[in-house]
Amino acid sequence: MRTLIAYFSWSNNTKKLIEKINEKKKYDVIRIERAIPYSDDYDICAYKEAKEEVTKNSHPAIKPINIDLNNYDRILLFFPIWWYTFPMPIGSFIEKLKGYRGTVYIFANSYTNDPQYMINSMNDLKKIDPAIAFKEGLFNKNLNEHIQFIESEEM
Repeated sequence: MRTLIAYFSWSNNTKKLIEKINEKKKYDVIRIERAIPYSDDYDICAYKEAKEEVTKNSHPAIKPINIDLNNYDRILLFFPIWWYTFPMPIGSFIEKLKGYRGTVYIFANSYTNDPQYMINSMNDLKKIDPAIAFKEGLFNKNLNEHIQFIESEEM
């Protein structure tokens, strides 16, 4: 089974988690990045740029992804929660998955760990493309739990 990790990380917390997971798993990895980067200033990024995108449900342009996503049986999609759901560049990535036949596992993390945010994210992702097979991964930052979950889903 070919597996790809795709992730979005502004503060690099999610990036650090991916790097630790991949020390053991050695999957292909891509970083989802906004074409015009968010501000380095947290207040501007969170309370202006990201909030405006979520409010308008606007999926910004992302940097090109130069691989054929259909070469992978599953995509492990990692992201932080922003404004009670996924960051909008994740929506842009899902739009690029049109016609994808594999499974997309969702792994989210949040400072508050409110499980409703995972529910919101799953529902919002399904609205973008209901034909994609989304599966709930984990909603936490625990490295060992992530590795155990990923290995339990391998065939």
